[in-house]
Amino acid sequence: MVVEASAEGDPGGERGGCLRHGKRVSPNLEENSIMTTVATDQLTETIQQLKQAAEEALAAQNAKEFSEFERFVNEVEAFVRETQQSLWGAEAKAVIRKLERGDALQENDKQVIRTFLVSDAEHYLACENNYGDWQLELKRLMTDVSRRANMLDKDSIAELRGVLKDAIRLVPDIRNYLEERERVKKFDSALKSLDQPSRDMLAQLMREQLTHEKR
Repeated sequence: MVVEASAEGDPGGERGGCLRHGKRVSPNLEENSIMTTVATDQLTETIQQLKQAAEEALAAQNAKEFSEFERFVNEVEAFVRETQQSLWGAEAKAVIRKLERGDALQENDKQVIRTFLVSDAEHYLACENNYGDWQLELKRLMTDVSRRANMLDKDSIAELRGVLKDAIRLVPDIRNYLEERERVKKFDSALKSLDQPSRDMLAQLMREQLTHEKR
C-alpha cells in the first residue's frame, strides 16, 4: 500500500522559503520551538502580500497577472508547509525512531504522523464545498455535448469545442479532490495496520518531508 505525501511543485525554483520581492524568505524558526515573533511577522507579511496580489490580479483581469499570482500562491503554500515542518521537526524525528524500532505508538504520535503527511489534504477536504456542484456541472456539460454532437455542422462545431473547453477546466478540480480523498484513505489504512511494511513506509515518507524542507 502506498501513501504519498503532498508533492506540490516549486514554481519559484529553489527550495527554502517564500519568494518575496525577488528574495527568498525562509521560516525563521528553531527546531522544537514555538513560532518566534520574527517568523510570525514574516508569515503575516507574506499573507498580506498574497491578498494584495490577488486584488491586483482581479483588477487587471488578464492572464499574465493571474499566471504570476498562481506562482505566488504556490510559493506561499510552500513557505507555510516549511514553517509547519520546522515547528513539528523534533516530534517528527522522535516518531520516526519509534516507527523504525517497532515501538508502540501513542495517540499523540499518530497525530504527529497525520500532521506531517495528510493534514493539508484533510483540511482541504473539510473546506471544499463545491464538489457536488462540480459533479452536477460535469453531467450538464456532457448532456450538452451529446445534444450538440447530434446536430453538428461546420458553423456549430465551434460551439461544441467551447463546451468541451469548459469540461477541460472542470475535470482537474474533480480529479484533485478525489486524489486527496484517496490519499487520506490510504494513510488511514496504513496507520491502522502498522505492520512493518506500513511502519517503514510511514517513516520513509516522514523523512522525505523533513529533507524536502531543506532542499
